[in-house]
Amino acid sequence: MTAKSTTREQAADRDKIRQLERFAIEHGAYRARAFPARQVAIDERVRLKCQIPLCPHYGRSLTCPPNVPAVEEFIKAVQRYRTAMLVQTRSALTGDIAAHDREEVLQFFASPGATQKEKGGEKTGTGQDLDALKIAAIQLHKLVNEVEGKAMSMGFPYALGLIGGDCMLCHECVGAGSGKSCRRPYEARPSMEGVGIDVIKTSAKAGLPFELPPKQEIVWSGLILID
Repeated sequence: MTAKSTTREQAADRDKIRQLERFAIEHGAYRARAFPARQVAIDERVRLKCQIPLCPHYGRSLTCPPNVPAVEEFIKAVQRYRTAMLVQTRSALTGDIAAHDREEVLQFFASPGATQKEKGGEKTGTGQDLDALKIAAIQLHKLVNEVEGKAMSMGFPYALGLIGGDCMLCHECVGAGSGKSCRRPYEARPSMEGVGIDVIKTSAKAGLPFELPPKQEIVWSGLILID
């Protein structure tokens, strides 16, 4: 292969990556940005936070630790990729997140499929925000699936998608100890945090930072690795 043909191939790949960014926006992404895969920030302390304090999905969800690749294994895999693409969705907040019912929020993240509290026949502001948050999370999950699939169809066979947070595709995961298979194995994806990705730093390196603690909106981030 000559230097000229290599340059042409690299230019063609860059054009495909730009097409993927547009594809993500057209399919519902709030923002999408490609960046060098070597800039994906991985820190074993992120994975440790799945256990301390204990996440309710640890050891239960099929797409959360310890049922996902170890951090060391994931680091080796990322080194084989050239490009990463961060995609984001968002949901608006109705009020100050600090004023939300803490127990209701914790219950939601422990069991996203549970019915939210209602007052006077209407959901609380917390319940409304959590409903919107779940819709944005599922939208992100489906977006990651779509961008990953598109990348594979464009000649990137090892494209691999990761979501933000736990999988919410099902009302409740069948559970690692149930002996049952995942209901949606071709759609379910591991969480970025579960394999040790520092989502805050990675988003900043991709040029798509978000506010923490959130004041006006919740931003969900997902990642697609592209070979």
